[in-house]
Amino acid sequence: MTLELISHKLCPYVHRAAILLHEKGVPFTRREIDLKNKPDWFVKLSPHGKVPVLLADGVALFESSAICEFLDETHPPSSLPDDPFARAHQRAWAEGATELSQALWNLLIAPSAPELDRTAVGFAAIADRVEQAIAAGVVAPERFERVHVYLAPSLLRFSIVEQGLRLQVLDARRWPRMDALARAIAARPSVTQTVPEDYAAALCRRIVDRGSFLAAKAARQA
Repeated sequence: MTLELISHKLCPYVHRAAILLHEKGVPFTRREIDLKNKPDWFVKLSPHGKVPVLLADGVALFESSAICEFLDETHPPSSLPDDPFARAHQRAWAEGATELSQALWNLLIAPSAPELDRTAVGFAAIADRVEQAIAAGVVAPERFERVHVYLAPSLLRFSIVEQGLRLQVLDARRWPRMDALARAIAARPSVTQTVPEDYAAALCRRIVDRGSFLAAKAARQA
C-alpha cells in the first residue's frame, strides 16, 4: 500500500498520524501545504479543508482518529488494547486529547494577563483529567498505545516551550504523572522523529509572533 500524508508543519493532528505510522514501521511520504493558501487539489481532497489527509493507494482519508483506525485495521497489530472496555476508553480520549491541545495553545498565545488567567482555568481542568486518567491506568505510563498517540503532540510541546521559551507550563507538584509522561514522550523516537527539523524553532516563533504574554514575560525575566 502506498501512503502519502498531506500535512502542515505545526499541525498536532498530522503529528498523531505520523507517530502511528512510525510506530508501525510503515513507509510513507509526506507533502507539506500552506493552509493559508490551500492548493486546489487539496481542497478537492479534504471536505473540511483541514490536515491531515492520508492518501492510501490514491484514496483520500481525513480526520486523525479515523486515519489511526484505518492504520490499525490495515497494518496490525492494533495500537488499542485487547480489552473492549479499555479500547472504548482510549477511543473516547481522542476528544480529550484534542481538548488538551486546544487548551494548551490558548494558554501559550494568551495576549494579556486577564486572558492568561481565563485560559489557565480551562487548561488546568483538562490537565486534571489527564492526570486522573494516568492514575486510573487509562493512560498507562509503561505502555505506548492509541491514547498515547493522541496525547503525544501536546506532551511534546511542554518540553519544547520549556527549552525554547523558558516556559514551565506543567506544575510537577499538581500534575506529577503528566509531567513524568511528558518527559518520557519527549524522548520517544516516534514522537521526535516525525516532526520537521525546525519544528521546535518554528513552534516557538509562532507563539511569540502571536503576542504571547507568557513568552514576553519569560523573555523579560531572562
